[in-house]
Amino acid sequence: MLFIALKNLFQEKTRLIISVGGVAFSVLLIIILVGLYQGWQNRMGEYIRALPADFWVGQKGSRDLVHSMSILPTADLEKVKSIPGVDQAISFTGRQIEAQVKGRDVRTFVVGYDPSAGIGGPLRVAEGKKFPAPGEIIVDRVFAKNKDVKIGDSLPIAGEEFEVVGISEGGNLVLFQYSFVTLEDAQKIFRLKNLTNYLLINVSSQANKEAVMEEIKKTVSGSEVFTREEFVKNNTEIVSETFLPIIFVLVLIGFAVGITIIGLTIFTSTIEKSREYGVLKAIGVGNGQLYTIVAQQALVAGVVGYVLGLILAAFINILVGRFVPEFITQFRLFDFGWIFVASCLMSLLAAFIPIRRIAHINPAEVFKA
Repeated sequence: MLFIALKNLFQEKTRLIISVGGVAFSVLLIIILVGLYQGWQNRMGEYIRALPADFWVGQKGSRDLVHSMSILPTADLEKVKSIPGVDQAISFTGRQIEAQVKGRDVRTFVVGYDPSAGIGGPLRVAEGKKFPAPGEIIVDRVFAKNKDVKIGDSLPIAGEEFEVVGISEGGNLVLFQYSFVTLEDAQKIFRLKNLTNYLLINVSSQANKEAVMEEIKKTVSGSEVFTREEFVKNNTEIVSETFLPIIFVLVLIGFAVGITIIGLTIFTSTIEKSREYGVLKAIGVGNGQLYTIVAQQALVAGVVGYVLGLILAAFINILVGRFVPEFITQFRLFDFGWIFVASCLMSLLAAFIPIRRIAHINPAEVFKA
């Protein structure tokens, strides 16, 4: 049966190319969309996830770094340090702000970094200095490429001039990127004398985390305490709540396109070979065996299309990524697996279109003149 299926499929090269090409472009669309979703979601939370903090303490009503504002007195830092079970407590000062690049207003999320604390700096420095000094700034690679900023350039922020001394990676939030200055410079441009945005708390391994969390809430009045997992979720939920539904609809469209193209091409082939199927029926081949032939044709087209779509997705991802830094994708083996299963399912669903035609073929038609 497989031999007959392959013969039917490869006999008409143009139809095979159309069928396989349709699946390939459907798979390409699905892989790229899923990769973009994973890339956006993981990159937006990459920096926060990497910070070694068990708890984030912010002003009550704040939820994340981007869509809400948190202001806390730095005096609360010493209060938190005295809580039993607290191993380390540092301040986190940072927020989104406008900078001037060659006469244009651009946005960046400036973080004040204190090297003595060792927490809150760039995740990875690709070029230049690892730590900024007063009057210096480290910018993200995507920011530098998009805004044509180089090491040695001057970056005006809030009336202060900063020299670009480093290019970092891992701080791309898609819509804007992280930049890093000294903690003193951050407090100056944000006008946060004796104030900070968040407190980052590490708890000793022997301590009861829930008890420590409750004690922090009592100690820091008007505060909100988040676990690291909760804070990462808050900062990435814009992707899952707004981007995911769009991805889901587009994936369904790609799925429908693949089903339609495979179904129509194999249906056309079935019509053209009605007499051959009639002969097979006349010599005793059952409908179930004929259905198997059609399903095998569809599956072969689906598998070949999946492989081709995978190759195209890898090529486009590399090509587009060079010219559009915001094109952030991340691929997982799990995603490749379920997309392969979806391609096979897509092919089997498409096989139902010509199967109905086979069921109505009358073997007596073979003997007509």
